[in-house]
Amino acid sequence: ILSQKSEVAAGDVLATEKDSYAQINFSDGSSMTLRPNTRMKIETYSFVQDRPQEDSSFFRLLKGGLRTVTGLVGKRGNQDAYRLTTATATIGIRGTGWYAESDPEQTYFCTCYGRTDVAAISDPQSKETIEARHHDRPVYILAKSAAGRAIRSAPFINHTDQELSLIETLVGRTPPFVFPKDDYKGPRRDY
Repeated sequence: ILSQKSEVAAGDVLATEKDSYAQINFSDGSSMTLRPNTRMKIETYSFVQDRPQEDSSFFRLLKGGLRTVTGLVGKRGNQDAYRLTTATATIGIRGTGWYAESDPEQTYFCTCYGRTDVAAISDPQSKETIEARHHDRPVYILAKSAAGRAIRSAPFINHTDQELSLIETLVGRTPPFVFPKDDYKGPRRDY
């Protein structure tokens, strides 16, 4: 059971129950919010201020959903240093804000801003680099599909810019986009 000052390390499995959330801040400036009924494993985490070649952040989303903004591990050094895996996808993350949900049949993934490399585990032909400024290409990554068709467009669901702004604030930053007052209703395009 985690408390407000608990430390997490590689190998830890973090879990939330019904009606609970967990907020995890990492030493490189990354911040992660686990949604209710979520299980996530920290596969590796290494951040050494003056040795970017040793950076690594590898997470496995076992079930549920999480919202994350990356820190220095996702922005410097080795471009393969920050990765998320799920039951259906491997996602390389490059200095970005993102949201993911996973179950055995599919992963929902939104590159809220920044760059990600998305690949389907069951279909080597299904891979895509996504560059987004503001939730431009949410996708589903399917466990079963025709060759080359495991990554599909998805609607913008289950997360908000207010959440992103909150976790950016927790690590002393602001999102790279601005929305006016309370009149933001969702992505500025049709799905």
